[in-house]
Amino acid sequence: MLLNTAATPSTERRNCLAVLTPYLVPRTLLGRKVVNLGDGFILRAIERLLGPFGAQRCFSPRVALTPDVESIVADAPAVILAGANQLNDRYTVWPGLTAEKIREAGLRLIPFGVGLHGEPGQTDHLSEVTRDVLTAMHERIEFSSWRCPRTLGYLKRELPHLAPQLLMTGCPVVYDEPLLGGTPFARDVRKIAVTVTERGDFWAREADIIDFVASHFPRATRYLVLHQNYSPPARLELLRHRWLPQPSSRLNPYQRLRQFAVKRGFRIICPADADACMSFYDAIDVHIGSRLHAHLLCLSRAKRSWLVPVDGRAAGIAEALGFPLCQPNQLLAALDFDFEIVRARAGEGFSVMQHFVKTLPR
Repeated sequence: MLLNTAATPSTERRNCLAVLTPYLVPRTLLGRKVVNLGDGFILRAIERLLGPFGAQRCFSPRVALTPDVESIVADAPAVILAGANQLNDRYTVWPGLTAEKIREAGLRLIPFGVGLHGEPGQTDHLSEVTRDVLTAMHERIEFSSWRCPRTLGYLKRELPHLAPQLLMTGCPVVYDEPLLGGTPFARDVRKIAVTVTERGDFWAREADIIDFVASHFPRATRYLVLHQNYSPPARLELLRHRWLPQPSSRLNPYQRLRQFAVKRGFRIICPADADACMSFYDAIDVHIGSRLHAHLLCLSRAKRSWLVPVDGRAAGIAEALGFPLCQPNQLLAALDFDFEIVRARAGEGFSVMQHFVKTLPR
């Protein structure tokens, strides 16, 4: 996803706010960064609440803003900082941003569902630069929106003077009408999707999930969904019951995992973008996997979903919404989980989200 390709899903009148979203990967980072479709889910969820953003008002926080972009965000009524797990001890919104620049430019930067980084050593104590940036941001806004109680606890511990402005709204991805409107959770198991997180030492975790689904849902049509395309599949891999013909020793780890899944009856799904991926999930019945935002999206569609954690970033959301975090060997025991717990908790969180949204400039 290039910096200037933020297609919007609606022809509604676009709002005047600007947005910074990690869903956009600048050209300068192509080859080093891979698009994360979950970041696109967050952007689309924010657009459901605020209206769509025009492509000319969508920017990436992954690189320092150019003078032209700085001028646009300075002139905007506010700049929405779109979710994801960006908050850590050295968070500065975009590289090189300082409290002095925020004050000099009169920037109104509003975190919207931002969460903790989640990996060890990333959220021990805020750096002085980050303390100053967050303080300067809150001088010009009424409230900020954070993803989970652990994120809120970290900020209140480090910046207690900001506590009255910090709202635990939850992640916007989970707030959608099928869930909030009371639609019963789907009971069919005709189509089941498994999302994978191919990061770090992923093989044992992901292979165990694939094996669990293959053995416990043998009659279902099974899909393996790629949210970050680290190694684009060949056309042969995208055909059912086919896999790369060469020995596993010649494949990279991403290809070997896909080969492992296809041999167990999975079809490989490699969506072109977040919108295509969301449309795909609309057609499945059950989800199991290690991608947090795939899990939240499926819950928002009133589809049963179980999440296998990769690191600490999901723990706070699980606490807030009441769903279990399961290692692969715990999935069987969790299959009878009462998802009405999630619906009730989501309704409570959505009331806070609505209060936050009402305070935003238009």
